[in-house]
Amino acid sequence: MSTLPLHGRVALVTGGARRTGRTIALALAEAGADLVIHYNQSAAEAEAVVAEVEAMGRRALAVAADLADADATAAAFRSAAERLGRLDILVNNACGIIWKRLEDTSAAEWHTAVEQTLHITVHACQAVLPVMRSQGFGRIVSLIDVDADSLRAVPALTPYKIGKTGVLMLTRTLAVTEAAHGITVNGVSPGTLDNSERKPPLERIPAGRFGTAEEVARAVLFLADPASGYITGTNIKVSGGYLI
Repeated sequence: MSTLPLHGRVALVTGGARRTGRTIALALAEAGADLVIHYNQSAAEAEAVVAEVEAMGRRALAVAADLADADATAAAFRSAAERLGRLDILVNNACGIIWKRLEDTSAAEWHTAVEQTLHITVHACQAVLPVMRSQGFGRIVSLIDVDADSLRAVPALTPYKIGKTGVLMLTRTLAVTEAAHGITVNGVSPGTLDNSERKPPLERIPAGRFGTAEEVARAVLFLADPASGYITGTNIKVSGGYLI
């Protein structure tokens, strides 16, 4: 019998083809899970991750979907669950970001920024919940943001901040509504990582360094573990003390 904590489980990582999503997907596979790698445009990268997962002896497949389209997302995720027999873990990693001050943000950019943070997360959760409920088991982990629980103004990222704060509220709400179905819903909130697009001065980070995608993946693995079934509605900050 395997001693791997996620042996026999199937995990789906949105935006799992690149960067932090790829790291999380490979960590889940190393812990024993079979993988569904979601992508929108990164087909070649997604297939490369599938090959890496299969090289570990796990099953894997790549699934394309525009998460902004709720119906397409539901169809794609349902198909993936049918092909692999179940769907136990959803990691909401996919996200878009627009760096603009509020006064320079168009109406279209506003809607896109909220869609690429909050709405795509709602669509992904709604797509997997019927499967997880039927199993009586599920783990949903959403990557949020280290200051999503703060009311501090962020003029250069207002719609992104509103979207991520919405994901935190979604996480807490689903934690309550889905607990009776054996589904936990939690968040992992990274601070500045070494692969982050923009970085604050290092002296503003109490730990004195930037984080790594591997450290984010460790928090995801902890929450995805079947043994973490009494932990729900929480938000683990992986930030080195930044913005706390």
